[in-house]
Amino acid sequence: MARRMTALWVVAGLIAAALGLAAPAQADTGRRQLDVATYNIYQGADLTPLFTAPNLPELVRRAGIAYGQVVATDFPLRARALSRLIKKDRPEVIGLQEVALWKTGPQGGDLTTTYDFLDILLRTLRQTGLDYRAVAVNTTFSGALPISATEQASFTDRDVILVRRGVRVTNTQSHLYTAKLVVPTPFGITFTIPRGWSTVDVKLAGKPVRVANTHLEPVAPPVRNAQGQELYNALAQSPYPVTAVGDFNSPPADVTGPYGTFTTGGYEEAWRKVHRTGSGFTAAQDPDLTNVPSKLDRRIDYVFYQPGRLSAVSADVIGDKLRDRTPTGLWPSDHAGLVARLRLSSR
Repeated sequence: MARRMTALWVVAGLIAAALGLAAPAQADTGRRQLDVATYNIYQGADLTPLFTAPNLPELVRRAGIAYGQVVATDFPLRARALSRLIKKDRPEVIGLQEVALWKTGPQGGDLTTTYDFLDILLRTLRQTGLDYRAVAVNTTFSGALPISATEQASFTDRDVILVRRGVRVTNTQSHLYTAKLVVPTPFGITFTIPRGWSTVDVKLAGKPVRVANTHLEPVAPPVRNAQGQELYNALAQSPYPVTAVGDFNSPPADVTGPYGTFTTGGYEEAWRKVHRTGSGFTAAQDPDLTNVPSKLDRRIDYVFYQPGRLSAVSADVIGDKLRDRTPTGLWPSDHAGLVARLRLSSR
């Protein structure tokens, strides 16, 4: 009977491969390896100029420019490029950052969704022959601004954990950090930028593994460091092995920041462990995504894991090559992604 079942799985896998589909998921009880990925898919525009606008008319002008950049960076087209990259590795769990929701409408009127990055990406993945579902959607920042004399736009930022069909998850959690960036402006508007983290438990060989996803504050080191420590403390409560993925905005030299918090606190970093040398750069292309050559020059996106309980088998940067761009010459994101294969310890 065991031999017959093995043969059936082989046949099913061959059929799936011929059709370009994912092979059926085998029972969690026999699977000891987990492919995880992190990808900051870029909200579509650089919003930092908004925070330094000297007056309200200039804020509106800059907001209009930002929304024009969202249109120009064409997420529906970029989603196709992202889906092709994901299809090559088919990770079971993907941590996404900057999964934007954009809406527009007349000032004082109702807003209509123009770009829902999550919906667009899931539909595009299905068209590519992949079946993922969002199991954790963590909404962080949301706000609206005029973008012209007659029109307004709203932006909602989300971090999302996707899992592939057949992967069973339990105990989904999403939280916002206590530490937040607060940016006052000269004309009385204050921007408060919250960020957060999510976790899900995935079974390997019948044992749960906790997968965390986050996006830490990019421009204010004290806030970022506090968020990194908060995440580390929260994950320390896990009774299960932990892998933490995301955009940590903390380079390897940041020994007093999140990178140092995790690597001196019992975590290993997959790229460093597998490659030892080499760039592994994941950030950052120009905001309009049209630069050539690539401008990736730093490493801030990671897969951290607890050695002894998990080990890194492989780690690869994706979306960093010219051939990964859209037919119109857009990079898939201003970041590259990272895919790592982790193996559960037999102990």
